[in-house]
Amino acid sequence: MAGAGGGQPAGGTGSSRRRGRWARWLVGGLAVAFAVIVGLAGWVAVRGLMARSQLDEARTRIATLQRQVLAGDIPAEGELRAQVAGIAERARAARLLTGDPVWSAFGRLPWAGCPLRSAAELVRAVDTMSDAGLPAVADLGGDLSPDRLRHQMTINVSALAAARVPAQRAAAALSALSVAAEGTETCGWPGRVSGVDDARAEVIDRGRTLSGALDSVALAARIGPDMLGASERRRYLLVVQNPAESRATGGIIGGFGLLTADRGHLSLEGISGNGSLPGGPTQKTPATALPGPFAARYGSFWPDRVWANANLTPDYPTVGKLYSHLYQAGTGIDADGTISVDPTMLSYLLAASRPAVLPDGQVVTAANLVDLVESKVYARIPTVAARDRFFAQVGQAVYAAVESGSADTMKLLSAMSRAAGEGRLSLSSNHADEQDVLSTTTLGGALPAQSGPFLAVVTQNATASKLDYWLRRRTSYRVQRLPNGAGAVTIAVQLTNVAPEGLPEYVRNREDIRGSGGNPQAQNNLWLSVYTGRDSLFAGAHLDGQPVGLTSGVEDGLPVVSTYLTVDRGQTRTLELKVLEPQAGPALAVRPQPLPVPERLDVEGVPVTSPWSRRVKN
Repeated sequence: MAGAGGGQPAGGTGSSRRRGRWARWLVGGLAVAFAVIVGLAGWVAVRGLMARSQLDEARTRIATLQRQVLAGDIPAEGELRAQVAGIAERARAARLLTGDPVWSAFGRLPWAGCPLRSAAELVRAVDTMSDAGLPAVADLGGDLSPDRLRHQMTINVSALAAARVPAQRAAAALSALSVAAEGTETCGWPGRVSGVDDARAEVIDRGRTLSGALDSVALAARIGPDMLGASERRRYLLVVQNPAESRATGGIIGGFGLLTADRGHLSLEGISGNGSLPGGPTQKTPATALPGPFAARYGSFWPDRVWANANLTPDYPTVGKLYSHLYQAGTGIDADGTISVDPTMLSYLLAASRPAVLPDGQVVTAANLVDLVESKVYARIPTVAARDRFFAQVGQAVYAAVESGSADTMKLLSAMSRAAGEGRLSLSSNHADEQDVLSTTTLGGALPAQSGPFLAVVTQNATASKLDYWLRRRTSYRVQRLPNGAGAVTIAVQLTNVAPEGLPEYVRNREDIRGSGGNPQAQNNLWLSVYTGRDSLFAGAHLDGQPVGLTSGVEDGLPVVSTYLTVDRGQTRTLELKVLEPQAGPALAVRPQPLPVPERLDVEGVPVTSPWSRRVKN
């Protein structure tokens, strides 16, 4: 009995066996499931590595294409089509690798799946762009081939016009790529570790940059043929500015000529120094009526009569109109527009062609041109008339160097693009439809019409000296975002006079002060203006740490504060402004002023962008 009482209950042995079998089945099932999951994860990992390899290769090829387009060095048609086909092939392969059901299933995981989802979206965006936009880029190879586009001083206006549609189509596809990439998820730590976030940022940047470059091509193709005389001869007043005596768009007019465009052929005549300005440096009567708000700010300087003051405003469309009216009043010629350049821009052209040779055999190179015409000439040539002839000779020699045919077309285009971005090449048209397009571009140089944070620092010579060659400028812009989205902004402008001893009296001139004794200490006097965004509020200023009052005004809807400021030799002066911008972002639009030595700009708290949109609309 005792033995029977101590045994298993009836049926106990069978239940134990069944539980053992269920346990083995469960463990086995879990092991199989785990193996499947591991296998599928491995499948996703391998395909991910393969997709990344394909996408990296596509990105590398897109980067190469970007460098070529930005440099104006568009390959020949066959080479370009091969590049485009290679990008499309790799984008398609990456999309296939990231588009299967297993990848999609793992992408639904709440945390680790984010990089998979983001990567798949990026790959789809690149593949879509490859199908929609890159074939149009390939079409540009034939139209914009250097051999077809330019021969010496003649531009093939038919080839330029043919580039418009493919450039617009490609630009739209690349812009859509940026928008799609911006819409993909940012994945925090997993995105950073996997590299997906870096890839996302790169795709956005590539799309924006290439789209902008192709927009410029589309713009040139839209208005370029007519401006180059495709339908009728065009004449443009060419102005060479001298930043040694600064103005808002660069410097006073130092020389000029008349550029004629006839069915794409360019010719330049009447190159002269400013001693031969039509109607004289100051015309007897106003060449045009000044609008009321403009006259209130600039009227006392006679920009409608004084050639040297026509570009006191940073708004180049206005400057172009004033130059055109002054030229018409002095010559009777109605120019179709104006082109402004400076010696730095001319040095870029020499770098893209060959050195200029003066009548006496003197060689002017890209390296010595700026220093020669903005500084050394005043010590070497003592009289105004002789300097005037010298400036004309330099202009003629630079034109001859470019005209010679030794210049590489794409290097010339790159040089002009760089100059336009720095504000050293500006263009206006007296044909309203063309000017409307130009005003939206860097080349047109208009003050911006859109809202948002904006900064333009302008220094202008107030002494009729040439001391601005020795001016050094540094500006810092710091913004603190407020809870309501506005921005508390601090702007600090530092001006330093590095003029050496022994400068000629003409360079040290102080026409604003009688009996200055030749200004032996080379003291400079500047009219300093700071423009900020629409509806921004000026909240106070300090000069060298002490409170100071400034003159406030508005130009084309933009608030501007101004003051006159003397800067002694070796001195640095600092003007600090407090401004409240109604919006702290999303970016700060900065309008550059072309100076002999570029300004140093430091911006904190907001990215920097151009104030001009280059999107070309139908």
